[in-house]
Amino acid sequence: MRILVTGAAGFLGRAVIASGAEAGHTMIAASRTGEEIEGADRSVATGDMAAGDFVPDLARVDAVINCAARVHVTKAEAPDEAARAYHAANVAMPVALAKRAREAGVRSFVQVSSVAAIASTTPDGSIIDDATPPSPTSAYGKSKLEADRALADLATDEFTVVSLRPPAIFGPGVGAWFAMLMRAARLGMPLPVGAIRNTRSFAFVGNIAEASLAAVNLVQSGAFIVTDSQPLSTADLYRKLLEGFGYGDRAWSWPSAITRIPAQIALGDRASSLLGTAAFDGSRFVAETGWQPRWTMDEALRLTLEPE
Repeated sequence: MRILVTGAAGFLGRAVIASGAEAGHTMIAASRTGEEIEGADRSVATGDMAAGDFVPDLARVDAVINCAARVHVTKAEAPDEAARAYHAANVAMPVALAKRAREAGVRSFVQVSSVAAIASTTPDGSIIDDATPPSPTSAYGKSKLEADRALADLATDEFTVVSLRPPAIFGPGVGAWFAMLMRAARLGMPLPVGAIRNTRSFAFVGNIAEASLAAVNLVQSGAFIVTDSQPLSTADLYRKLLEGFGYGDRAWSWPSAITRIPAQIALGDRASSLLGTAAFDGSRFVAETGWQPRWTMDEALRLTLEPE
């Protein structure tokens, strides 16, 4: 199968290219600069697709996996400016790409969305699944839901459109708050997260890459949460990271209020990503595709912690 991957130079895009090549597919890597991606049979430069620079040639392509997205807002951006940028990158671009793909005779379009299209946080003690009505709260999540719905309208019997909604993705080279937690664990730093009774879903980048490839073969369009492990608390995650670096339990159990205040000061809006609850159930995707994650959480963390 010939599969074109947009956002191929990104964290997930590189993993999709590698997984597709391992599975024997012909992988075409589309990125802004057209840099060579390991495992790709061909690389193409697109420029800024959100600005309408270029849409790659889709002739003789069987499937498109769109990993390109805008995730963060810069501090200098005004809210209206950020909203326009989100719409251009996360809605207008994938919809335009999908329309071109359908016109070119591409059979399958996989959009890498996010659980944020449903909710960024979930009630304590509950796990959200595909039956939960979407109610995104962030600008990012709202843009992802808008794209999922617009893309669904393009699906036909000959053109399958699948939106995958993974939770926080980690793996070698991960950034953001997960990387901050890893740095603290590498130094063996005690952190006062032991009393935080949250649960969060995570997914290994290699597993989500293989799930994206499994989605290509779906004959029924739809949107699916994709997870690869049971939710766990921030404290338990930090204990696993500490163990991976050879340390004992240093997740101190201070009163949660004392923990949340400095976290809010240090991380701002991202504090909820560390301390909040966000638990999701991806069993429907497993039932529809038969996909099973190759790596367990412990195996994935070990790979993530290995020096490059």
